[in-house]
Amino acid sequence: QCQERWHWIKTSRMILDKCTDACGYVAAVAAAICLGSFGVPAKSKVVTRLDADPMVIQTYKSTMAFLTCWLVVLSGEPIKFTSWGIVSGIFWVPGGVAGIYAIRNAGLAIAVGTWSSIIVLTSFFWGIGVFEERVRSELGACGACLTLVAGLIGMSRYSKPPNRIKEVGGDRKDGALYEKITRVSSTSDLDANIISKRTLSKKDSRGGSDAVNTDNNQTKPQSPPRAFLEIETLLQDDDTDDDTETQQKNQKSISIIGKFTVTKRQMGIIAAMFNGLWGGTNLVPLHYASHEGFGGPMYVISFACGSMLVTIALWAIRFVYELYRLDGAVLKAFHALPPLYIRQMWIPGSLSGILWSVGNFMCIIAVTFLGQGVGYSFTQASMLISGLWGIFYFNEIGQDMINRWLASAVLALCGILWLSYEHAA
Repeated sequence: QCQERWHWIKTSRMILDKCTDACGYVAAVAAAICLGSFGVPAKSKVVTRLDADPMVIQTYKSTMAFLTCWLVVLSGEPIKFTSWGIVSGIFWVPGGVAGIYAIRNAGLAIAVGTWSSIIVLTSFFWGIGVFEERVRSELGACGACLTLVAGLIGMSRYSKPPNRIKEVGGDRKDGALYEKITRVSSTSDLDANIISKRTLSKKDSRGGSDAVNTDNNQTKPQSPPRAFLEIETLLQDDDTDDDTETQQKNQKSISIIGKFTVTKRQMGIIAAMFNGLWGGTNLVPLHYASHEGFGGPMYVISFACGSMLVTIALWAIRFVYELYRLDGAVLKAFHALPPLYIRQMWIPGSLSGILWSVGNFMCIIAVTFLGQGVGYSFTQASMLISGLWGIFYFNEIGQDMINRWLASAVLALCGILWLSYEHAA
């Protein structure tokens, strides 16, 4: 067994030592697939039903990154740590929280499409402006950036959700609300009895002409379908309708400092932009760490450990905030923290974390061999993968917008490839 392990380590080292740019491009493609898919578990029915806090999902990602980072030891990498890993964590963890919030509120396709395009621009800014990486033509690089921006605008413009208005009994009703009302198990007799009693009591209060007379011998009319009873109850109760409409309006909008009001979808897009600007620079410290001998797979351990430390620090900051908000009540502040839902979320949370960890490892390989400008830019082809998930699995984009969105995504991808081409080795 020791000989087999040593042979595996030796083979892995030989592969990494002999890697060329081709290895970087293969790693970039693998990273795009993983990073474009890691948000799928975050939008699963379990996570959506629990309404898990984005910080909770990010904790699962950081934990899985920490647990899996030690696998690089099997390839012969020594266990070393550099403080640049903490710097990467400072960029990645807050950006990751914002990214999960963006996926939950703006949709997988538009969220990843937005931050991926911005990451390409920030990567080229760092690569050309800071690290002085050469380009073939400054005019060509500008044209590539304009192409990418045009694709981004198109994806934002054509990411309109499908129309959920449905015809129900000749009336136009909100499809999501109608489906929510009618999606009730037929075996729940107790709910049906409660709804029937509410309807009957409403009729009694209106006069008594519609009161039920159990003494007469008239044939009892057939009970209407249960979905009709539920809708009728909602329509008859005007106060309930007003309250429901107000609650839905409040749930779809967010007030900022009491002056500005934005929808949750708009806030999700803003969060995606923050993830692209801030979180997209999480591998910039790799450039400086590589000068200290921490390039390639060796940086994975530093990145994961640093990210875990930053995650713990964010939980501590949130606890202090809850402590301040609750006037120093320690126990109340602890219970005010968002629950981890370990029993329900360990599968989707772990899967999301594993996909991201593999994608991040491949990103590090791609950046090591191709550079910040080309390597990290190429991995942002993940927006096409996430777009396909959003279109065909989550049905986030209307049928009339799919072709236009795909055309915009292809245009953005052409911009990415053009930017990669303009980078001179």
